[in-house]
Amino acid sequence: MRSIKTFPLAVLLFTAVAPASAIESLGYQTVKEVRGIEIRNYEEHLLASVKVSGGFKNASNSAFRPLFNFISGENASDTKIAMTAPVLQSPDTPANSWIVSFVMPSGFDLATIPVPNSEAVNVTAQPATTMAVIEYKGGWGRELYSEHEAKLFNALASSGYTPCGEPLWARHNSPMTPWFWRKNEVMVAICNDISDAQSQL
Repeated sequence: MRSIKTFPLAVLLFTAVAPASAIESLGYQTVKEVRGIEIRNYEEHLLASVKVSGGFKNASNSAFRPLFNFISGENASDTKIAMTAPVLQSPDTPANSWIVSFVMPSGFDLATIPVPNSEAVNVTAQPATTMAVIEYKGGWGRELYSEHEAKLFNALASSGYTPCGEPLWARHNSPMTPWFWRKNEVMVAICNDISDAQSQL
């Protein structure tokens, strides 16, 4: 009887997390692991982005509607664009401003991606980039993010890599996913490590 009673709950939890594994993710290759973080080479890709103001946790809520409308067909060719992972967020100016981005499917480039109907949505091409990344599970609060951002930068400081630019917050799951199953990452572009720099002198 216990297995019968718990079956509906198992189905509910499975359907909450299954979409994250069924959608396309931003492609990369792991170069190496160092001090609990990964150095990854990310492929060139397109981002559809919106600038919003507000709190750290709620910024994506403000950006979600225009981005979702864009991929749902509110564009010059009425094209529906598949959802991908992760959703990216980075700080901008002035304070409490954020850039929230959807990664576009790899089949598009700037020549083929539909033009957004909304002026709030900006599509840009991102070059192939080497990133340092730390992954963590859990909720979307700023305290947990800041804890792992600090771990990422502390690891970089003692590993010879230099961060270049602002960190990105990457979320791979929908809000329906239980917090303890959510995959999150903090990412930052990096320059050459010390040994690489010295070899070029």
